[in-house]
Amino acid sequence: MVITTLGLLGCAQPRTITLNSAHRPIVAPPITANKRPKIKEEVLIGNNPNLGNRVDVPVNHPTLGIKVNPTHRGVDRLNGETMERMAFPEEEYRLLRRTGRSTVSGKVYLVNSTSEDIILGKKIKLYLNPITSYSRQWYEESYLGGYKMSAVDKRLYNYLKFTSSNESGEFDFFGIAPGDYYLIASISCGEECGFDQKEKIRLVKEVHVGSGVTTVELMKRVP
Repeated sequence: MVITTLGLLGCAQPRTITLNSAHRPIVAPPITANKRPKIKEEVLIGNNPNLGNRVDVPVNHPTLGIKVNPTHRGVDRLNGETMERMAFPEEEYRLLRRTGRSTVSGKVYLVNSTSEDIILGKKIKLYLNPITSYSRQWYEESYLGGYKMSAVDKRLYNYLKFTSSNESGEFDFFGIAPGDYYLIASISCGEECGFDQKEKIRLVKEVHVGSGVTTVELMKRVP
């Protein structure tokens, strides 16, 4: 009688089975799984449009739902040329309320992702920019995309709200109309943020302002 035994999948050493002294040992060779060839992501996306567009995942603590600018300084992606802004949508801005009775309060700071130290945005300027097709182009192309853009239309300044933070990084906007805004600030930071030299870090957050007081933290992890 002949008995055969299969090696288990994934075992590194072959098994030797001896029936008796009159039989030669039977060596069961290890069974290896067939390796499937790697399929490049570009091929998958190209052949399956339902998978969506290829996205570069940031290495700087990527967080689901939060897009992180790959660099802190502007990236020249147009070989010295600037991206042209869309025409200023006068009618869209004409429908916006410029003043209201709401308040936006909060704190602005950076967090060193290595040491977990907090770097406060002391005495820096912040502003609220109403979300429109015009400001969204800046947000997507400049802040997220890193493109340098042409000069802003000066009429935009009639709709911006400005304030400054105190020594603790705290700030308040008063007389704000309800609506959606980009809350924007910049903090200069060097070694305390893990950089070799001073870097200007832009911070932007979408904020919905309702009635009363809206509290928000404007922060980013660096480097």
